[in-house]
Amino acid sequence: MHSIERIYPKDLDPHSAADSETLRIHLERYAFAAEHLSGERVLDMACGCGYGTALLAERHPDKQVTGVDIDPAAIAYARQHYRLPNLRYVCADAECFEAENGFDSIVSLETIEHLPHPSRLIANYARLLTERGRVIASVPITPTLDGNPHHLHDFSRRSFLALFRGQRLCAVQQLEQVQPWQFKGLFSRRRDHAKRHRSEGVGNAVLSYYRAHPWYLFARLAAMLRYGFSNRYLTCLFAREQAR
Repeated sequence: MHSIERIYPKDLDPHSAADSETLRIHLERYAFAAEHLSGERVLDMACGCGYGTALLAERHPDKQVTGVDIDPAAIAYARQHYRLPNLRYVCADAECFEAENGFDSIVSLETIEHLPHPSRLIANYARLLTERGRVIASVPITPTLDGNPHHLHDFSRRSFLALFRGQRLCAVQQLEQVQPWQFKGLFSRRRDHAKRHRSEGVGNAVLSYYRAHPWYLFARLAAMLRYGFSNRYLTCLFAREQAR
């Protein structure tokens, strides 16, 4: 199952360098999150099919981990394929998800850019977080709107950190990742189920986006001059100002 929006590790081609690199960079983020969890209650927001949520639960059997996603199919897949005694999944909207008790750690990887109102999401995280809780969150920090139709916002390092400062959450640890572009099959017309890697056909989306938003080409050119042919991602550990 190849989709630019979600990763299903068990369906990736183990012989594909592109798939292996994509999975590696996602697992590296979850490993960073696992190293910085605190407390007993952990929330993985927008958990997708659950592979990363399971990683958190497996590495911390002493913690109760909850995975939340808005997609019923992804939650059904997670419940079937990733089961652990300290792990549960809930189908809910990230912006309005509520819980009876607060969470000591909230993980939110490659989530924020997908939602229409990022500030509402971060405000909900602040509400869900215990007094000394932590948030581990990530976003792309290079342009993505042209290549990924599921992304609604672009972020720079500065705008990402500012979003959390609005809720008095400050970055105390950071992980920056670089992923070189995949040029193979850029203009393929295969459907998702027939793709050989996740970025196959993305060139078609890019050209279509530029036709509708020609000004965005300047943002892309500026990023290419600064970073070359790569996408960059920033993962941060955030803590409340008084809890640092």
